[in-house]
Amino acid sequence: MILLRSFPLSLSIFWRFLLVLPLWIVFYLVITTFSVFGSLMLIGSNLIVTIFAMIVIPFVMTAIVYIISMHPYLIGIRIGLRVLGFRTDPSQKRLLIGATGYGLLEAIVAFIFTSILFAGSLILLRSEVGLLAALQVDPAVDPIATLSRELAFGAMTVLSFLSAVAVMALRAAILPALANFAAGRSPNGVSYSSVDGFGANFVMMMALLLMITAISAVIIPVAGDAFEYLGLTNVLTNELGDIVLFVFGDKDVSFTMLHAFMVATAILVSIWLFCLQCAGAALSYASRAEQSVSRREVAVQAQQARSDDIGELLRSRMPKHPK
Repeated sequence: MILLRSFPLSLSIFWRFLLVLPLWIVFYLVITTFSVFGSLMLIGSNLIVTIFAMIVIPFVMTAIVYIISMHPYLIGIRIGLRVLGFRTDPSQKRLLIGATGYGLLEAIVAFIFTSILFAGSLILLRSEVGLLAALQVDPAVDPIATLSRELAFGAMTVLSFLSAVAVMALRAAILPALANFAAGRSPNGVSYSSVDGFGANFVMMMALLLMITAISAVIIPVAGDAFEYLGLTNVLTNELGDIVLFVFGDKDVSFTMLHAFMVATAILVSIWLFCLQCAGAALSYASRAEQSVSRREVAVQAQQARSDDIGELLRSRMPKHPK
């Protein structure tokens, strides 16, 4: 069962993921910094370039956020597949390209989902600004962190719940496809398209994400002010700047060692819960691979049985020679 097997596998992924994550955080920080400073330089050049930059920059920054939200999944899932004994594609360039594509795909679909939900709810409420408000919707990059906070603080509404669950369902559907991409092949060993595996084991994957949400909601009250650092995707896209400021010493004087300990603990818990998602995706791939092997064995046995039956039939029709 994927849910039960995901816990021990997540621990195997966890310590390996801790070894490579710092290097990738530096990379995420570099591309974000270059994007910000590059944008500022373009805006200050001339009028035409400034107008062009103001149009393009929001899309570029959004793309970077969604790339950062998808790329760690590909790393963690690939680690999980290797732990399970599967060969994976070693190309880092390919993973970055895949993160870009999947990140933009999720951004577009999540925006459509949440816009429809917000527009529908506001129209039902007979609001005159329903469509305008819907177009300003900012889909949750980390639906688990969003939903768990709303649960913990009792700030949930029907609309926010439906929006977070819609994005979470999309994440549950896309995780098996990420496993295919991280492996570089489909579970049956043949070539595949980038959307192969989309929606596979959906019920189990959705149950896993909901379970992680429940765990996060229980931990948040214990984490205190460090609750903002629960959710690895949230940390990488929203809280990374605060971590950098702390590392370089530009921090609030009220930032105590106890708070630093709580933040570090929250981040480690976030990484483990993230690895739990990666473990579920890797096990989904393994489950489909086992099913593919079983189907091939059944097909071979059926073919062999047919061959035996044909052989028996031919032998029964052959004339019998007297001894």
